[in-house]
Amino acid sequence: MENMDQLVGFSHPMLYVNDFARAVRWYQDVLGFKVRHESPGAYASLYHEKMKFRLDLHPSEADSKDVGFGPILYFATSNIDHTLTSLRERGVKVSEARREGGSPRFASFWDCEGNTLGLEEK
Repeated sequence: MENMDQLVGFSHPMLYVNDFARAVRWYQDVLGFKVRHESPGAYASLYHEKMKFRLDLHPSEADSKDVGFGPILYFATSNIDHTLTSLRERGVKVSEARREGGSPRFASFWDCEGNTLGLEEK
């Protein structure tokens, strides 16, 4: 099997929220994050300069179990198509690569326990 040399680092955690606008304001007002990119109601990438930390927010679907069960860890990849192919060859369940608004291409995949993980193309 091919190694995963195209993984180039950790990208960011994705946190699901019930009230998207409220959560974006809270992270700005309470913790000092700045919005780097926002597709209103769909996705926001926040950054805290002093911590050098990126946190992305995404609204959950109604009655979703995403909220309150932890963030999704995203790994950076230099070639998302190649990484997804490599994961599929290993029998890993993966989603298709996609974008939201002007975001970089990203995809989901699942570990052996069913935990959702993410990839973002750098």
